[in-house]
Order: sequence, then structure tokens, then C-alpha cells
Amino acid sequence: MLALLLYLASVLIYAVRWVIVLQRAGVRLRLWDSMAAYLASILVNNITPSARAGGELMRILYAYVKTGAPLVKLLNTVAFERICESIPVIALAVVSIAEALLSGDRPLGVFLGFALIVIATIVGVKYWDRILAVAAKRLGFDDQLDTEASVRRLISDRGLFATTIALSALVWVFDVLRLYAAALAVGWEAPLLRFALASVMYLVVGILAITPGGLGIVEGGLTAVFVALGAEPSVALALVMIERLISYGFASLIGLLVVVIGGGPQAWTLLKSRWRRTGFTPR
Repeated sequence: MLALLLYLASVLIYAVRWVIVLQRAGVRLRLWDSMAAYLASILVNNITPSARAGGELMRILYAYVKTGAPLVKLLNTVAFERICESIPVIALAVVSIAEALLSGDRPLGVFLGFALIVIATIVGVKYWDRILAVAAKRLGFDDQLDTEASVRRLISDRGLFATTIALSALVWVFDVLRLYAAALAVGWEAPLLRFALASVMYLVVGILAITPGGLGIVEGGLTAVFVALGAEPSVALALVMIERLISYGFASLIGLLVVVIGGGPQAWTLLKSRWRRTGFTPR
């Protein structure tokens, strides 16, 4: 139950973060709609092999249905969030890797995966403007793309930049605590920073997974990570099943409810029409 509550708290913080960023960009979105957009995006991520890209598009289109704001402006706020979130991700990974090294444990596979995600994050942050330009062109956005100037304006707002980083860091703290709570539920205790490393690797495995929602790949990869960090295989598998029951099963169910009763049907229709029109599919 604690792990479930921490998950819901993370979604709420994400929703608050986006509302704040959107307000600074001149877009007003209600907190409930922001939270619903996140839940709908989680559903899309869980049922399509889109490596999280489909979920972000769903979130943008959900907000478009609710606000009518230009799609590119919404895209820019998501880009700003990703830039801010990369900072606590790298910091968390560096601290957790240092702890594992100092304790004498050297799971080489985990370190290699961490190195890959750090490289990918750095490249993404450095070349975010080019990446978004390509994405916007593929998705057929008709608005004039002014990504660099728009995102730089958000970054230059120091108060917004610091607030977004702080909220992003808080979500990652909750993610670590959620894995820790699930581990305690199955009788495994380990240093808290081990779960920080596992949380970062969870992100790596989720991005690399090619199946819908990472089914099979995420479970196997995350179980291997926990075994590398010292858990017994049966305990590691039980821990992963609890986590996936929450982040895949429960989250997909709530996301489906949002899509059915909220603005999801219109957003889903827009998402499918863009995929068909541009040839950009979840595959």
C-alpha cells in the first residue's frame, strides 16, 4: 500500500510540475486535467512499443484537446521538463554508482547500462533542439517551430528552472522509496542507494524495451538488476512483480478509465490520425 501511495504521489507531482511550466508558457491547464493527461500517457506507454514517445504525444494531445494551445508550445514545455529532469537523473546515478563502488560491489552490467543512459542523456540535452525539430517535422506540426528560443526562455527563468528540477528530483526520490518499500514487503533489506541505482536502470530497461509496455523485457531486466545488487532470484522476481502490478497493472487500469471518461477519446483519435498521416507509428 505504501508503494502504491508513493506511485500516486509521483503522478500528482508530475501533474503539478507540468501545470506550473504551462502557466509560465502562457497555457492554463487544470491540475486534474494535467494528472489525467499523465495517466492517459502511461496507458499509451503500457500498450504500445513506443519507448515512452507515444505517451508524451498522448499527453500533449490531451492538453491540446483541453486548452486549444498550439501543439508546438505544448511540445516545448515537455522538452523543458526533460532537460530539467536529466539533472537529478544523472546526479542520482552518479551517487548510487559511487556507493556501489565504495562498498566493493562491481556489477559490470549495471555500470555499463548506467554509462549508456548517461551518454544518451547528455546527447539528448545537448542536441534537444535538433531532436525536437525532427520529431515535429515527422509529426506534421504546422506551427512555426521556434523550439530553441521558446525553451531557452523557459530555462532563463531561474525560479521556474529551479522549481522544475526540485519537483523532478522529488519524483525520483519517491521512485526509490517505492522500490525500497516493495523490497521490504518481500523481506529484502539493502542500502537505500542500491534502489537508487535500480531506479535509474529501470529507466534504461524501459527505454530499450521494444515490446508493448516493455512486457517481458522489463521484468527480466529489472530482476537481473536486483540479483546483481544482491537479492536472491526468487526475492528479486517477487519485488519486480509488485512493482509491475502497480506501475503497469494499476496504472493502465486508471489510465483506461481516464481515456474512457475524460478527454482521452479525442486525444487518442488525434494521436492515431497523426501516426497514420505521417507514417510515424508506435512501431
